[in-house]
Amino acid sequence: MGRHAKPRGLWFNPLPWAMLAATLTFLVLFLRHLPCLQTDADNAINSYIRLCYSDIQSSFLGQEFALGTPALGGEQMLFSPLVAVAITMATQASRLMGSVGPGQTLQQQIDTSTAFFGWTALGLFLCFLVTAASFAWLGRRGDGRSWDSLLIAGSPIVLAAGLISWELLPLALTALGLVQFARRRLFEAGIVLGLAASAGTMPIAIILAVLVAAGLRGGAVTALKFFLPAVVTVVGVHAPLLLDDVGAVYGYYHQEINKEAGYGSLWYLFSLGGWETRHTGSLAFAILMLVLGLLVAYLYTARKRPRVGSLIAVIVLLTVLLGPAYPPQTSLWVLLAVMLARPYKVELIAVTVTEVGYYLAIWGWLAGSLTSAQQGPYGLYWLAIILRASIQGLVAWEALSDIVRPGRDELRTPDQPDPIGGVLNDDEFAAHVGSEDSPQDAEPVAATTGAELS
Repeated sequence: MGRHAKPRGLWFNPLPWAMLAATLTFLVLFLRHLPCLQTDADNAINSYIRLCYSDIQSSFLGQEFALGTPALGGEQMLFSPLVAVAITMATQASRLMGSVGPGQTLQQQIDTSTAFFGWTALGLFLCFLVTAASFAWLGRRGDGRSWDSLLIAGSPIVLAAGLISWELLPLALTALGLVQFARRRLFEAGIVLGLAASAGTMPIAIILAVLVAAGLRGGAVTALKFFLPAVVTVVGVHAPLLLDDVGAVYGYYHQEINKEAGYGSLWYLFSLGGWETRHTGSLAFAILMLVLGLLVAYLYTARKRPRVGSLIAVIVLLTVLLGPAYPPQTSLWVLLAVMLARPYKVELIAVTVTEVGYYLAIWGWLAGSLTSAQQGPYGLYWLAIILRASIQGLVAWEALSDIVRPGRDELRTPDQPDPIGGVLNDDEFAAHVGSEDSPQDAEPVAATTGAELS
């Protein structure tokens, strides 16, 4: 190979290796959950003790999907629209291996639920492949695709939390939408992220982050080219549900905002310490809106030009820290935020250790072995919450510092001011990267137009 030749071929392409790593990771994840699948109506399984709890089978049985209860269009909206669609598809596919309809015995329902879990796992596996592949474009890049995709594909966080719920579906759509944004496709990015917001609530925070970054760096027209397709998509997906029952849709999102203090949150930790709060979800949401409003106002008045990944991390981590509850699968969004903002060894190790540590602690707490009622070391659960929240807060602070002082942001380069900035990289200059820290060195060297992202 010549001195200036670019390495090409299978060995130098991270994408197939990421797909292989993701396949192996998910295979281990799937096998790890098999001992927690109930197969006998007379033999209930304590999945907390086995550290492999999943909402997938329990929701199927609890909501009586095997008896024909629809996931969409009922009296209550229990799932986000696209997750409900995924549940419906998996339920229909389960007919091939079991029976679905009124009059099924409990054992027949359990038999069908195992098929449902298998079909759902297959769909979530495809979502995981999409997420890992997306980081070949979203991660740190040189002349080719990013090897950061392997960090997602082999993450212990996915191995821990990947099959707790359907969270990999909105995660995959979010990653795919950000790839479209990175490749300068504002319209497509808005549509895909709108679909993501119809599959989960965290993508709403990410849409907000992208909107603010686009407005600050590209102006109102650029921001609207992204935001309007996202809004139209969300409205379009929800339209049939709104026409059928506005109250059910309102009730679902009202409940998401107005939750009481739940496991894993700082609010829950305060309640364990004796400080009870009323209407915790509403209070947390109000504080979050105030903090985000102050943040956006500061960025605007200070004329900051935030990198998209950094702003996503700040808003996602603030949402996580102030949220009324912290389900273990939320760690998947924390991983996404860290990979976009601070994909460095120290941050990744710290986040992985604390998130997996909390995953282990929550099941010990729910099983009773870490509670004072059973004379367990309940301080371990408290410590897991404190350490996890502390690391999340530190990463959020580092990401915010990268926005305030862009010269310290190692992901910014003269040729690539923002790895996923897309059209926002137009008219950027290397001087903007270090102007605040060393203005005497700032020279107007034209940055990339993002063509290499295509």
